[in-house]
Order: sequence, then C-alpha cells, then structure tokens
Amino acid sequence: MNLQSSIDLAFSLRSQSYFSVSLTVFWVYDCFLTWNQEVYLIHQPPRKKANILYLMARYLPAFLLCIYLYMNHLKSETFVTCKLLHSIWYCAASFCVACAEGIFILRTYALWGSKRSILGLIFSTILCLAIFDVIITMKISSGLELRLSVRDGGCYSLSYDKMAALSWILLVVFELEIITLTMIRVYWAYRERRCLLLDILIHHNIFYFATGLTLTVINMIAIEYLPLR
Repeated sequence: MNLQSSIDLAFSLRSQSYFSVSLTVFWVYDCFLTWNQEVYLIHQPPRKKANILYLMARYLPAFLLCIYLYMNHLKSETFVTCKLLHSIWYCAASFCVACAEGIFILRTYALWGSKRSILGLIFSTILCLAIFDVIITMKISSGLELRLSVRDGGCYSLSYDKMAALSWILLVVFELEIITLTMIRVYWAYRERRCLLLDILIHHNIFYFATGLTLTVINMIAIEYLPLR
C-alpha cells in the first residue's frame, strides 16, 4: 500500500469513528429523554414478547457501535481478530434487525385478529427470505478479506461486494408485505367506521412501518452507490 492509499485509509477510518461517536452520543441522549418510561417497561410485570423485542432492538445498537469503534481502533490481533469482530458485529446486527421486525410481525398479527393463516404467510416469507440471505452472506464472506492497518491500527477491507445490497432488498420485500397487510386492515376499518383515514393510519402506526421501510431503502442505495473505501 502506497502513502496516498494509507492516508486515504486513515482518513476513512477516522471519519467512520467520528460518525459512530456521533451516533453513540445521540443514542445516549435519546435514552435519557425516555429513561423513566423505559425503566418502568423493564420492571413492569408481566414481560410480554413485544416488550422484550423492543428492549433488544433498543439497546443492541449500543453494542454494535462499541464493536464498530473497537474495530476502527484495534491495534493488534493478539487476543481478537478483525474477522472475529466482524462476525460478532454481523450476528448482533442481524439479531437486532430480527427483533425490530418481530415488533412489526406481532403488530400485524394482532391487527388481523391473531389469524393463523396470516402468521403462516408471514413465517413462510421469512423462511424463504432467510434461506436467500444465508446464501448471499456466505457468498460475501467467502470473498471478504479484513486486514489490520499497520500504521494507525483499525480493521479495513480492500474488497467491496455490492451483493451486500441484496440483503437489504430482501428486507424491503418483507417490509412491503407487512405494510400491505397493514394497509388492507386499515382500508377495511375505514370502510366499516367511515372515519378519517389519517386517524386510522396513525392508530395503526403505518408511519412507523413506512419509516423502517424508508431507512432500509436508504441503506440499500448507500451500499450500491456510496461504497466505503
């Protein structure tokens, strides 16, 4: 690696560290704003599935940010390697996304009156998409080469595979299914009650679904057109 490449790499790692620290500060500030409610949620009996999924999706990002920062400042691979840290980060991130999507699933399942046919449809989709995601992940992992920067420390990869965007595309497909099922129930409620459609959309948290879908699309576009170097 020549001098210019080393400078670009150091600048990239430092920029990513600044961005991660900013996200961490924002996350801590957000937690302080709702600390009382979250303490009540943790100690409130009984602990329902939705509560557990929310807490996992809420606090796992802090662990992900810590792992990411540690990877950017790793000085040696004596005790832990870049590939191991990346594997831990990926597994934790997948679990965090699964918890967040689990909240969507429970919400949609409840909207449909806990029908087993709807639950079967959702889990069939999850199974198919999970199989494709595992195949994509194995393909990406086989070509991923993580190295440790000798000059300033930090893990980096010279290879970049745009197939990573396919995992987000699968997530978009699943979220579109969830939003479609929710919109069908919203439309039925609108025809039955003849109330304002906007009130029903807010009542059924459709904007929460739409926000999750929008962020997923942004991630997909960023991977496709703004690769990190």
